[in-house]
Amino acid sequence: MNQTARYSIVRFLPYAETEEFANVGVVLFAPGKRYFDFRLTNKWRRIGAFFEPLERRVFAEGIRAFGEELQRTRALAMEMFGGGRGQAAAAGIFEDLVRPREALFRFSSIRAVVTDAPEAKLAALFDHYVEHAFATHEYHEALIERAVRGVLRREGLVQRFRPAKLGSGGIRFGVPFAELDETGRARRVIKPMHLAHDDPIRILDHGSQWVGRLRHLERGRAMPDALLLAITEPEGDGDRLDAYNEARRELQETGAILVPAKDETRILTFARG
Repeated sequence: MNQTARYSIVRFLPYAETEEFANVGVVLFAPGKRYFDFRLTNKWRRIGAFFEPLERRVFAEGIRAFGEELQRTRALAMEMFGGGRGQAAAAGIFEDLVRPREALFRFSSIRAVVTDAPEAKLAALFDHYVEHAFATHEYHEALIERAVRGVLRREGLVQRFRPAKLGSGGIRFGVPFAELDETGRARRVIKPMHLAHDDPIRILDHGSQWVGRLRHLERGRAMPDALLLAITEPEGDGDRLDAYNEARRELQETGAILVPAKDETRILTFARG
């Protein structure tokens, strides 16, 4: 049976002067289910990219100590449940934990959610607020598409480009920006592409997907006269950059032009023809 649970998002705020923070965990309290638990991340890559001057040690030591504090709090809450002092005592522990504090790790306001499976709900909340599970490549590419459309509109070019289907026979796929000739054939195409995934395999897979689609256009003699991929690139070095470079080489071999999604000048030069 569904019951109301309360949760708070754990925020890492190393520079109080700027009030910037990164979500690093979730604490969830479901009194009707006698449930009190948390999840934290210790992934440095995203934190380090956001707070670039910060030493890794500050976060690593801080999240470890904070995790130990949460473990003690969880044990105390479960003791309240088991000792018969009930939901009120456990609720007091939760509210004391998430009270406003001046510290590296702080909490959002308390939020409510209805669930009959608090453990699964905690995992889902963590995936959403910390892991950004909603941020698929489709999501990122929609953001790039919005930015490109804004640039084209600002320069009076948006009417030249419209959504279209590319392909041959029964195998077709959509692109958001296509300049068509009088027969309806795509002359120039702009396709946003997100290649800055955290996982190198996702970079390779997404690049390969579009290599396959462009090879299909070549075989069907349906390739546009010119195709520009407005891409997001991973920062730094390592496996992500290696995967990106491999995907980029394969895409360029199809004849596609790759430019950074933020390079408005080159996008506009292409759009003007």
